Amino acid sequence: MKKLVFIIVTFLLTISGIAQEINNIFIPQPESVVMQPGGFKLSNETQVFIPKSYEANLKSIISSKFRDDVGLELAIKTGRVTTRSNYILFEKVRNAAIKPEGYILEITPSSITIKATDYAGMFNGFQTLRQTIPAGSKGTTAIPSMTITDNPRFQWRGVLADVSRHFQTKEFLLKQIDVLSSYKINKFHLHLTDDQGWRIEIKKYPNLTKKGAWRADRTGIAWWEREAATADEPKTVGGFYTQEELKEIIAYAKVRNVEIIPEIDVPAHSKALIASYPHLFCYDEVPEGVNFEVAVGGKAPDNALCAGKETTYTFLEDIIKEVAALFPSKYLHIGGDECNKSNWKKCPHCQKVMKDNNLKDEEELQSYFIQRMHKMVTAQKKTMIGWDEVLSGHGVKGATIMAWRRGMHTPELQAPREGYPTIMTSYLHSYISRVQGPTFMEPEGPNSVLPLSVVYNHEPIPSELTTEEANRVLGNQASLWAEFTPTEEHFEYMLYPRTLASAEVSWSNPKLKSWERFQNALVSDHFKRLEQYGVNVAKSMFTVYPAFAIDQLNTEAIVFLKTETVGYNIHYTLDGSEPTIHSTKYEGDFKTVPKKLLKAGLFNDKGELLGAITEIRLK
Repeated sequence: MKKLVFIIVTFLLTISGIAQEINNIFIPQPESVVMQPGGFKLSNETQVFIPKSYEANLKSIISSKFRDDVGLELAIKTGRVTTRSNYILFEKVRNAAIKPEGYILEITPSSITIKATDYAGMFNGFQTLRQTIPAGSKGTTAIPSMTITDNPRFQWRGVLADVSRHFQTKEFLLKQIDVLSSYKINKFHLHLTDDQGWRIEIKKYPNLTKKGAWRADRTGIAWWEREAATADEPKTVGGFYTQEELKEIIAYAKVRNVEIIPEIDVPAHSKALIASYPHLFCYDEVPEGVNFEVAVGGKAPDNALCAGKETTYTFLEDIIKEVAALFPSKYLHIGGDECNKSNWKKCPHCQKVMKDNNLKDEEELQSYFIQRMHKMVTAQKKTMIGWDEVLSGHGVKGATIMAWRRGMHTPELQAPREGYPTIMTSYLHSYISRVQGPTFMEPEGPNSVLPLSVVYNHEPIPSELTTEEANRVLGNQASLWAEFTPTEEHFEYMLYPRTLASAEVSWSNPKLKSWERFQNALVSDHFKRLEQYGVNVAKSMFTVYPAFAIDQLNTEAIVFLKTETVGYNIHYTLDGSEPTIHSTKYEGDFKTVPKKLLKAGLFNDKGELLGAITEIRLK
């Protein structure tokens, strides 16, 4: 009897300690979390009941995740609940308060219930349930009682993976889909073609992967400084996905409530396509100096398809048919961005089409090209997506726009105002190919910083839009362009944790967001979860940003230090030694002697160094 009392008291104390923290560890933050007394004991005796109609998909997910997360083997059954306590029920309901993909999660001492109107809601509710289990738990685990009501803000919660510039394996993509879906990302946009590689098998045109998927090796040479390949050198860098492999990726993603969005980027970004089939280029006789090899880096001149040859459209229609048949998604992305039209201006075929169709300039010729692509896509009963450049000329009514440019161009306003469904993927806030800490401390990348806090604090819907216009915003997407991510480790380093920030932007009500809460959730819980699953997560949020000025009049260096995090302390040294919690604490800008070696780090109250040491010479 005493032993039983001890076990019960210990369980209740454990629950009490967890409950104090649990409300602040969710990513993305739910709509409502109401804590209640007591808790549920998850163990091997716990039984799970799921709808018969979802057995094929849901059973495998639940079984594998409980095994991986906490090492438990739970009995999973279909039909009615056959026990009075210690069970988990997935229940399909009719409830107007639960939107598509939304759910209600109820945890009591006797049961856990996930209520949803669809499979997606059950999947998302299960992902939240997983987050109520403390990271690192193994075996029998206490889960505090609570009720969570949750609905998504946007229907489009996306991540773009550029696999053209640097090919990534099927297995690697499956891993990312698994991780991203656990944070309620539901669109995985595959950028499959570009100047540096064609990554999708097209059975009618095998040269697209026989030649277009491979390029000359320029490893170790800066991306923008690589010399073009010659015809006779070996082409050893690259790879592609067979159609069977893509079917496997699509099926794997579907179980995880993720829709795979294919992109075939035309008319520009097509050097690999032109290298494979040169007759798609503007001129019948190749001008001197034009290179028809797959691009090896950033410089890829002559990369636009001919917009005047009818053979171009016949060829692309064949590709669209195969891609549309392969991907179940209602969407097909055709690119349409950054088209250099210099060859079109000199091409007799392009100029004839312009004359025959009364097109006043090459911008209208691009519009003509895009409208023909739109007809091909809609003929396959798909919705065409294009980058916001497709708005130029006469636009393309019926398409969906990905608005990426900002500043001189304002597609985030233009597209929804002109009636287009719009997906926001601002290069200022969502292009996670930009480095995420001080440029001199991060791996190779653009000379531009996109910190985690900027991704998190982004608001996708511009305040200038009316309610009707704002309703045309489908959602938000983080995009990882792969010029500088040749390895799996580097690719993940750029994805995480910024995709988690984007996930919360896409899912949660803006009024519920808190940078400090999100930051603390990463530190206390989610870094551990990601590392548990072998993810190479970046800790750049802990980096100290230095700035200084040399006052030559007074022979002084004026130093300013900053971090994007909240609640931690910067300590620094000026004598070359490594900073510790006992080193000088940064209280504000200070003056020192020029040419000193500054070393600074971010520390918590326990004296633990949280990130890399910033080191810079003050000169």
